[in-house]
Amino acid sequence: MKLNSKILILALLPFLFSCSSEKEKTLAAFEVYCEMVANTAKPIALSSIFEPEEADELQADFNRIAEASGLKIFREDAFPVTALYAGEFTEGKTIFGIYKDENRFVQYKQLKEDVVNGNGTSVELGRRMGRLLGYSPQGINELLMDNSKVEVYSAYQVEEQVTHLYYQNVESAKAFYAEKLGLQARGDNQFFIGSSALIQVNPVSDEHPEGQPKSTAIALLTDQLPEWYAHVQDQGIEIKYTYKPKDDGPHDGFVAIDPEGYLLEFEQFKQHPENELFMAALAQAPKMETKIDGLNFYASITWTYHQDLLAMENFYNEVFGYQMVADQGWTKIYQTSADGFIGLVDERRGMENYADEKAIELEWEVKDKELLQNAKLEQVLIGPEKYRYTFK
Repeated sequence: MKLNSKILILALLPFLFSCSSEKEKTLAAFEVYCEMVANTAKPIALSSIFEPEEADELQADFNRIAEASGLKIFREDAFPVTALYAGEFTEGKTIFGIYKDENRFVQYKQLKEDVVNGNGTSVELGRRMGRLLGYSPQGINELLMDNSKVEVYSAYQVEEQVTHLYYQNVESAKAFYAEKLGLQARGDNQFFIGSSALIQVNPVSDEHPEGQPKSTAIALLTDQLPEWYAHVQDQGIEIKYTYKPKDDGPHDGFVAIDPEGYLLEFEQFKQHPENELFMAALAQAPKMETKIDGLNFYASITWTYHQDLLAMENFYNEVFGYQMVADQGWTKIYQTSADGFIGLVDERRGMENYADEKAIELEWEVKDKELLQNAKLEQVLIGPEKYRYTFK
């Protein structure tokens, strides 16, 4: 049973090596759990698993340690079994829970009652347990996959993100991306924005007819905004929003329009509280040189537009398993490949509106193709707000 995180194990090492008895080691570990709750790193922490007789001997010491930190504990002799942990590990055993906020203990009791009464699936209840214990969506997914054979798409490692766009005049669109923007091409109709982030130019079809709502914008990330702005103007490319840099903002950029109305957001993100993890991910992205002398891009965000942002966030967390790298409130940015990202946007504040039909499809190329084919996961699926996703 994976109750100890890697961080917790590292934190414990100095204590464990200095302790002279098993009891001292156990108490030192409990102090670390308490410190995590006291500092609000975890809403509730769980102790190690004990035989009931061991728990009897330790309970007074645990109470003393918790009270010294302004915390409370509860003893659990019938730990609620969900898909998060295999029940065999806790059957007939005792665990202590540590909490600071009384509401968290109430939250735990409500969860336990729902487990006992079967109010929800084991996976749903397991995710609730994971959130209560302060695990990230990725940590919850890993435990569910290990203990309950739950599958998420990110386990198969996406190597490329391809955004499919649809045009009446395909040749004009290809010339635009190849010549006016100078993007490196792969084959006849794919163009690199990042090393693993591409757009694909497709002809309109019965499924994607002329005039279909775009429901997307493509961000081309670069640290050369003034140069790109000058180049776009020189090329006579239509500009929707001009370049107006701000010293204290989280990002700068401008928006151009491609030959058939797709919005292209030339953008640079900066160090800012909402971007810290995103900036670390972008720092590892190689520059993709274009055919325009000295100009490059290094990553791409495909923005999609939604009516229920929370539902989409849960879908990306729990079905796809991608990591959120930036939370801007009304936008959530997920990393899917090395330099390919998806941005979920509240359509009430975005540049595009939600539409049931959309002139966009998303494709993710995975590393473990054979494993994906043998999995129980659909390789083509329609999301909660009717975007089409393909894994191959």
